[in-house]
Amino acid sequence: MNYTLDWKEYANTARQMVAEGCVLLKNEKNTLPLQQGERVSVFGRIQFDYYKSGTGSGGLVNTPYVVSILDGLKEAGTVTLNEELIAVYENWISQNPFDQGVGWAQEPWCQKEMALSEELVKESAAKSDVAVIVIGRTAGEDKDNSATPGSYLLTKEEEEMLDVVCRHFTRSIVVLNVGNVIDMKWVEQYKPGAVLYAWQGGAEGGNGIADVLTGKVSPSGKLS
Repeated sequence: MNYTLDWKEYANTARQMVAEGCVLLKNEKNTLPLQQGERVSVFGRIQFDYYKSGTGSGGLVNTPYVVSILDGLKEAGTVTLNEELIAVYENWISQNPFDQGVGWAQEPWCQKEMALSEELVKESAAKSDVAVIVIGRTAGEDKDNSATPGSYLLTKEEEEMLDVVCRHFTRSIVVLNVGNVIDMKWVEQYKPGAVLYAWQGGAEGGNGIADVLTGKVSPSGKLS
């Protein structure tokens, strides 16, 4: 019997699993979902450098593509993204490339984050309806999570990003692209309107997350 594998069907299933696995930890005053035509500023380098998986054997799987969170929002086509802010990040990332580490399980637990000026965030808030802040962590074999900044705790730059964005935007959403537990005390400190635990979703991760952010799929994931 001949059987043809439908890779598009597999991709659609993977995308559905990503969306349904997201855990909505907080959503006050209808911060989510993003509405048709809203103007969105996306902060955090992980919008580009999406963690599809952790380290070790799983991380070495060579996928033909990986959809980033920014790619997913662009593909959704229902919101208008702050292109000027995107350009600032792209310029910074060209000078601060993703650190792959050297050797087995030597990838850093997090990546260097771009410092945000008050002026940049204030300008972004003036031309946007809502902010999406993306924070990422890897996870994997041969290395434990630790109670240090950049692992279980947020880094100084991540804390400053949350502080300045949540102060200038009336609506802010934090997306956690993580594969492990992470400290959450910052939720009460900076009070973002919504917090979405999005995990590490493989090649279709960005599309699945965008489906949740734009209200196409209701997040039905639960914590253990």
